[in-house]
This record gives sequence, C-alpha cells and structure tokens, in this order.
Amino acid sequence: MTKIIELAHSLGEEIAKSEEIKNLEAAQTAYQTDAELQAWLSEHEADRRVLADEFSKNPEEVDEKAIADLRARIDELTALILANENYTAFANAQKVMNELMTAVNDEIKFVITGVRPDHCTHDCSTCGGCH
Repeated sequence: MTKIIELAHSLGEEIAKSEEIKNLEAAQTAYQTDAELQAWLSEHEADRRVLADEFSKNPEEVDEKAIADLRARIDELTALILANENYTAFANAQKVMNELMTAVNDEIKFVITGVRPDHCTHDCSTCGGCH
C-alpha cells in the first residue's frame, strides 16, 4: 500500500469512529425498523408508479378521477413521511454526514491546490456567510 492510501485508510477509520457516523447508523436503524414509515414509503412509491402508468396511457384512456385520487394520496403520504421523526432524523443525519465528507474533501483540495473550494450558490438564503 502506498503512503497516500495508508493515510486515506487511517482517515476512513477515524471517520468510521466519528459521532456523525454513530448518529447516522442509529438514525438509519430507526428509519429502517419503523414499520409504519416503511409501509408509507412503499405505498408512496407504488402510488407514484401507478400514477406514472396512468400518465403514459393514451389521452382517451386516462382516468382523471384515478389521477386526482392518486395525487391526493401521494400528498397525504408525503406529509405523513415528512412529519415522521425517524424520517427527519435520518435525513438530518445524512445531511450532517454529507457536510462532513464535503469538508474533508474541500480540505484535501485546499492542501493540494492552495484554493478553498467555493460552494456559493449565489442565493444568499442558502449561505452560512460570504466568501
């Protein structure tokens, strides 16, 4: 193994021991074992497939009532899913982990290039401070 790969391995081991990973794993377990949430997610996906099938029909075969009913149910399921604490905890833990990995990669890029990566979206509502 080259020294770079060894260092990458060591970094990976440290990340694997981080609070961010521990929180993500706990949130993922709660998300995966929440039977009600998993049922809603399955139904949501199935309803989206049925809706897509309905839209793929010839215009004269489309059932507008079925489309309206499916859209209403999908909206209801979306609200239930987004309000579920296991779903939001998992989504938040994933976001935190992604932010950590971005910070790690940004630091590596900075050390290599001498330039800090700029993640400016030019939409100040998404910003944590000006560059």
